[in-house]
Amino acid sequence: MNNKMKTLQIAQYNTDYSVKLMYDTCKSGESQYGQWNLYGVEYDREPHGLFADDFLHEILGRYRKGDQVVIRREQDQEGKLHWEVFPTRNGSARLNPAQTTLPIDSRTKDIHRQVCLKVAALSFPTSNKSWDDEIVKEIKARTDSLILILDGVNNDPLSF
Repeated sequence: MNNKMKTLQIAQYNTDYSVKLMYDTCKSGESQYGQWNLYGVEYDREPHGLFADDFLHEILGRYRKGDQVVIRREQDQEGKLHWEVFPTRNGSARLNPAQTTLPIDSRTKDIHRQVCLKVAALSFPTSNKSWDDEIVKEIKARTDSLILILDGVNNDPLSF
């Protein structure tokens, strides 16, 4: 009988793969193809190995043994691929103590930036005049300040 662990291939796009992490850390190494990261996960009640690229490894490294997460490999309408990882609603997913926020992908960051720009622009009264360089500079400063608050750089919401 072969005791070799199955490898979980996340091949389908836009499909949820619900897994439970079996260890606190992954095994890492290097081969002729470069760096590799192997996670032990439980999928469909069976142990599997999951090889993670650098981006997925960065996200999964924030979780611990016993955490249940959903992993999704998404492909947007432009054909770009990215990973989404989030705790299951009924699972016990916890982030490592050093990491207090869920990972944010580049698409979410872009949406946050757009919303912050909109709020900053709406903070100026409407006018038929075009904005001069001073107003544009102030809108940029307000946008950047809102992003800092949103990203949690400013831990005390009452101090600016």
